[in-house]
Amino acid sequence: MKKKYIIFDFDGTLVNTNDIIIASWQATFEHYLGCRKPVREIEATFGETLMHTIGVKLPGAPVNEVIDYYRAYQDSHKDEGIVYVFDGIKELISELRARGLMIGVATSRTTYSFNNYMKQFGMEGAVDEIVTMDDVTRHKPDPESLNVCLARLSGFPADALPEDVKGQAVMIGDTKFDIGCANNAGIDSVLVGWSHYVDEEDMAEHGFEPTYRIDRPDELLDII
Repeated sequence: MKKKYIIFDFDGTLVNTNDIIIASWQATFEHYLGCRKPVREIEATFGETLMHTIGVKLPGAPVNEVIDYYRAYQDSHKDEGIVYVFDGIKELISELRARGLMIGVATSRTTYSFNNYMKQFGMEGAVDEIVTMDDVTRHKPDPESLNVCLARLSGFPADALPEDVKGQAVMIGDTKFDIGCANNAGIDSVLVGWSHYVDEEDMAEHGFEPTYRIDRPDELLDII
């Protein structure tokens, strides 16, 4: 079935925030634990909410204080040239718009942070709908954020999306949480290969499987 609703993750899919996220966690771990963590261990948390990661990696730590420390570090270092839009993304979005498709973003980032990055990269208004962690109570791989985004794009209730609408949707992401979110929503998924290492064995152990895999943004056009 041809796709009409194109829903992206943000971090690691549209914009390379990987390095600043890793640096922010390393600074946070050094501050609270006195040590750093392996990069692969941090990459495995990509897509989680901060509260979840803190609960697992810093049990017993004051959650709100840790969040403030993490975000303060990220905000003070995000303009050092390590955050950028992946090659081909702006061109892809322009082509999707030219084809009359509807574009959404479902992200675990806050609305404030998302809007700041979109403004920073001159991408304000580039997508039709966004759903952030502020809009939902259950986060990826729960399907709520994807269902809400598709509901806003299609005009149908999030808890009563018709199967033909789901069939016209696709979720594009870089983590097992994105793929799991799509799987749980009954929507096709695309795992991107331009971002970072993804442990697909771990993904499979969680029961998640992408419908498609692509290595360049323009390859999405062949799928939709």
